[in-house]
Amino acid sequence: MPGVRGALAVLAAGALAGALAGAPAVRAAPAPSAPGGPDLTRFYGQHPAWQTCPAGFGGTGTAGSGSPAPPGAAPPPGSAGRFQCARLEVPRDYRHPDRGTLRVQLVRLPATGPGKRLGSLVINPGGPGDSGVDYLLANSATFAGLGQRYDLVSFDPRGTGHTDPINCGKSFTPAGGQGAAALAANQQRINEACGRYSGPLLPWVGTPDAARDMDVLRSATGDPKLSYLGFSYGTRLGSVYAHTFPRTTGRMVLDSVEDPTRNTWQTAVDQARGFQRVLDDFAADCARNGCPLSGDTTSVEHQLTAWYGKLNAHPARANGTDVDGTTYAYALREALYSRGSWPALRDALARLLSGDAGGILQLSGGGGSAAGTAEGSATEAMPSQDQLALRAISCRDTSERYGPADYPRAVRELTAASPLFGPDIAPTLLDCYHWPVPGDDTSRNVAAHDAPPALLVATTDDPATPYQGAANMARALGNSSVVLTYHGQGHAAYPSGDVCVRQKVDAFLLDGVAPPGGSGCR
Repeated sequence: MPGVRGALAVLAAGALAGALAGAPAVRAAPAPSAPGGPDLTRFYGQHPAWQTCPAGFGGTGTAGSGSPAPPGAAPPPGSAGRFQCARLEVPRDYRHPDRGTLRVQLVRLPATGPGKRLGSLVINPGGPGDSGVDYLLANSATFAGLGQRYDLVSFDPRGTGHTDPINCGKSFTPAGGQGAAALAANQQRINEACGRYSGPLLPWVGTPDAARDMDVLRSATGDPKLSYLGFSYGTRLGSVYAHTFPRTTGRMVLDSVEDPTRNTWQTAVDQARGFQRVLDDFAADCARNGCPLSGDTTSVEHQLTAWYGKLNAHPARANGTDVDGTTYAYALREALYSRGSWPALRDALARLLSGDAGGILQLSGGGGSAAGTAEGSATEAMPSQDQLALRAISCRDTSERYGPADYPRAVRELTAASPLFGPDIAPTLLDCYHWPVPGDDTSRNVAAHDAPPALLVATTDDPATPYQGAANMARALGNSSVVLTYHGQGHAAYPSGDVCVRQKVDAFLLDGVAPPGGSGCR
């Protein structure tokens, strides 16, 4: 399937440069409370007690999809002892700040110089559910150029990592049986457990609340405007911030942009198509450049899909773990996030052909099938903490609630979009079945007419956030935001290391210089 091609024109570059020409000041006054609203002065007036992060800090294993370093990896050489940690107190419910607080985990890497310091650059790796703290600890070298003039700052959004992580217990009793009813019943049992363990937190983990936390963070770091770099889900978080706080929005880069015009169902179909398109690209590259699977591109594609059915029917074993079709599909999806992972995928497929599923298991990171799902077992392990956080945030951010009656249509539509990935994406539409708290769609409202234009980075063959989403986001923001096109494969263009993307994003964040109209990177 051909990828979406063609460049989106870069809009209103002159207006953008003018709006952002001045470097941000370094000290901010706390934002006043809205007239008639609750008094938030004590939150906005905080001064975090930054201290050197303790040895071994981090490593929750949620360093972010698209990360060029393994989750929980050690800080890059030369940065040991320079990371600073602190906590930020925020109200659980901003409408009623007297009804309890949360303590948000922060991490900072002070600017190294040379050059005039520009304040703080807040980085979010996406998810939702990923730990921003772990991501920055593992990947600060990726942002070394920006870190000369910015303090690099990240945080664990509420419900994730080290900030009141969502807890649903360790295991649940499966409903038994097969089909849509059994799948939905299992999701209901997981969700009921989440309500028992984390019920008081669940109403307050949505993106609008995390965006409000970022404004408290902006004030606490002394910045009059928020400078921000967000990837994947981080683009939604950034856009909601711009919508909510247009006058304190500064230089904002959104890379691998979520489409605010698509609902959960439509997004699932878009992702199935996106991963299938990049799988087709991988198959073509594999057939041209040496592949453990035989034949031309079409033959390689058929074999890749056939392995999904084979492993579902007869799971392989690796390191004492079943490697079934779901684990296989998850491994392929993880490898397709970055073209740099394609050699590892080739090697894993070669090992699979020889009867060794270890490479597939390694690529999956243990993802896909839940642990402890052996036939006849009385309990199954809960999804991982980052997967539960993703569920909690996603269910709070949507009013959609799909059940067993919707599942057959989901399988049909998603399998039509991708015979390999669609059947395994379809069950995710049941994640919010009987979720303990209601959700709403307010995070899709990103209109930010009074905010300065942002720079949106879109990759033509992005499997997870399809290219067109950036154009839709730019229109939804309504503030002459511009789109920079990266002609390539993968998710999150800036961390991929492309020199052209790095130069243009750095010029925007450091100097307020937008790319010229119609520009792109190849």
